[in-house]
Amino acid sequence: MNNEPQIGIWWDDGSQIVAYPHGPGEADRATGLCDSDDAHNDSWPDAAMRFGLTDFEEYFSIPRGRVLWSPAKQTSIIYHGNATTPQRLKEIAAEFSLKTWESRTDIHYMMGDAIGDLFDD
Repeated sequence: MNNEPQIGIWWDDGSQIVAYPHGPGEADRATGLCDSDDAHNDSWPDAAMRFGLTDFEEYFSIPRGRVLWSPAKQTSIIYHGNATTPQRLKEIAAEFSLKTWESRTDIHYMMGDAIGDLFDD
């Protein structure tokens, strides 16, 4: 396992984590954060295969998120939805070699009824 904190995208079905970690690279000038160029929809065919699914399943059918790095704060941020438990966040942090991290929910990664709430007026 790499000792440097990694960034990237992940999925977690509650029993298996499929993650695509890589080094942080340069921080974005606007946000000050290092984010991955990887997109869930682009990586889904490989991730689906690793979960034993076909790529006909939707990439948002399994809880997912991404990990960013803040060079200024020397901490990582795990973005996730409502279906990721604190215990699974710890395991995701381990997948990305994170020592110092915080978690934040992101509307993009919500599951179930929370998705419908996005469209209610």
